[in-house]
Amino acid sequence: MACIGRGVKVGLSVRTRFAEALRSGISIAALARLLRDPLVHFLVAGLLIFFASQAWHDVHDRRVILVTPERAAELSTKYRLQFGTVPSSAQMTQLIDAYVLQEALYREGKEMGLDRDDEIIRRRVAQKVSFLQQDRSLPPQPSTDDLEAWYRAHLTDYATPVRITYSHLYFSTDGVEDAVARAHAVKAIVALKSGGMPDGVGADDFPYQNGFAAQTPIEAGRLFGDTEFTHQLETAPLATWSGPYRSGYGWHLLKVEARVSGATPAFAEVQDRVREDYLHAAQAKANAQAMARLTARYSVVRQDLGGQP
Repeated sequence: MACIGRGVKVGLSVRTRFAEALRSGISIAALARLLRDPLVHFLVAGLLIFFASQAWHDVHDRRVILVTPERAAELSTKYRLQFGTVPSSAQMTQLIDAYVLQEALYREGKEMGLDRDDEIIRRRVAQKVSFLQQDRSLPPQPSTDDLEAWYRAHLTDYATPVRITYSHLYFSTDGVEDAVARAHAVKAIVALKSGGMPDGVGADDFPYQNGFAAQTPIEAGRLFGDTEFTHQLETAPLATWSGPYRSGYGWHLLKVEARVSGATPAFAEVQDRVREDYLHAAQAKANAQAMARLTARYSVVRQDLGGQP
């Protein structure tokens, strides 16, 4: 390496001499004599040796898999976290063998170019960079005034929802026309209002239960969808059968037995939750700004829209 260092210094000297020769208008013959200078030959030889050495090391480095103490400790820790015990000597050997095989396969795949244009690899690398970019700085702790302002701006997030206790009778549209199923439901409610019993009006078996206690509209919507039946839970008369109302399943008769209105708690009752929500939103905003700064480093050319680099 000392020889290479001297060769580089000599190369600089020769390059300087070339530059001075060109500036002074030296003749072609003089340049030819300069090229026969032993210093030039020494420089070329040194560069050849340097690049050959680099190529040799690159090839050999690719064929060396280092199992460092840190890597072994990492494998041991992962095993302990997964199985709750420290791996034995034999198990540790198996872990290292598995790591060596994985590393060898990975390097072979890279040499074959299998890491290029692979959507899964691209997504995984992007996820890692995103993880490293996010949560790098914690947002400042909010004051009470900040929290109260957040609370007032998001009152609906802290309001307790209305809760409804109700029963329903189901009239399926499977295998029958919709109008026919509705007509069965209309006939049934007439019978109920005339004193008939719910189990004697010819209702169909519902796939789930026929009664629900203290259910919120959101919970009802998950089961019945955003339908007429779900909407009527909040407006239908209490303690009497009404309907028929349509859902995604078919037609229903509805009896709302109790409806407890929602309420908005005082700030003091939900202050801890407000703080969590505030900090979470602040962190999400900071993360979004970090992503924006990252993408701002790049110019985007929409060639699909006719743009040119």
